[in-house]
Amino acid sequence: MAELTERHMLSVQDLEKQLGVNRLPVFIQESEADFLARTQEVVEFIASHPSVKAVFVSGPTSSGKTTFTERLTAGLSQLGRPALRLSLDDYYDIKDVQFDAFGRPDYESVSTIDTRLAGEDLLKLLAGEKVNIPRFNFKTRQSEWPESTQNISISPSGIVVTEGLHGLAPEVCDVLPRDKWIGVFIMPNGGLVADKKLFGSDDFRLLRRIVRDQRHRGAHALSTIDYWPMIASSEKAYYESYLKKADFYVNSFLLYESLVIAPVAKQDIENALLALEKGDIEPSVFMKRSIPPKAFADIDTAVARARLLHRHLSMVPEIAHERVPEHSILQEFIGEL
Repeated sequence: MAELTERHMLSVQDLEKQLGVNRLPVFIQESEADFLARTQEVVEFIASHPSVKAVFVSGPTSSGKTTFTERLTAGLSQLGRPALRLSLDDYYDIKDVQFDAFGRPDYESVSTIDTRLAGEDLLKLLAGEKVNIPRFNFKTRQSEWPESTQNISISPSGIVVTEGLHGLAPEVCDVLPRDKWIGVFIMPNGGLVADKKLFGSDDFRLLRRIVRDQRHRGAHALSTIDYWPMIASSEKAYYESYLKKADFYVNSFLLYESLVIAPVAKQDIENALLALEKGDIEPSVFMKRSIPPKAFADIDTAVARARLLHRHLSMVPEIAHERVPEHSILQEFIGEL
């Protein structure tokens, strides 16, 4: 059973000490190397167990599951275990969803994943069959079937790495005997303080999500903040059970990430608040199917949290996003800057 360990606590003063011309590149390099080392440990363990046919990667939203899984598959392939990534996000089936008391649709529940099809595709791949894998377009919120994901197969020595919030759900991983798979739970675990606590692990995930949603999912900052209570409440229903099923826990928090994420998230929040003030804010993309129809679930609460986040972000030192290495897990969130 995996446990949440290795929590990284930093102060604003700690970050300011790393901003020297000579020190900053070393700080970034050390942060990235630490995460790479943790990833490599998992890769080497899996590669040394030939009976393992699948890896299931789970973790809450904005934990870096996609980048971690891509590194995992590349590392396994380099060690002689050809690996294929299977994303549960591509198996979204959101025809029928539940709603909270504020009308937020629940896109986080395991019921929104076609676990039957995902399980069938996994077993077919491991049986040596060719599989047509869907792709879910988060901007159109529709499944697509591009030519590049058709007739996919793996070699007899291959391994399938399945990732998603529900990667360790029984409906997913229990399609295989327990001795045939390894479970990994990934999540940023850290905190930033000044005179008081500024951000905890959930806040860092929210900031990552704000930045990513703006660039990859057509959602401005207030949309994400307004929808966040649904994300948080839904994840709590699964969090502990998935962590317990995992063999490894990987902390995806990078010590320097606040320096990069803070200025981007702050600007995204400023832009959304300004649009609201001018009266031309776009309705939340997450509320398009709300019942009853409404532009936001609780805009007053979202604005209050946005302003608090903005005040705290203003206290964090900043560096240019160009400082982030191309291979960094942070590129999953800032990649289109």
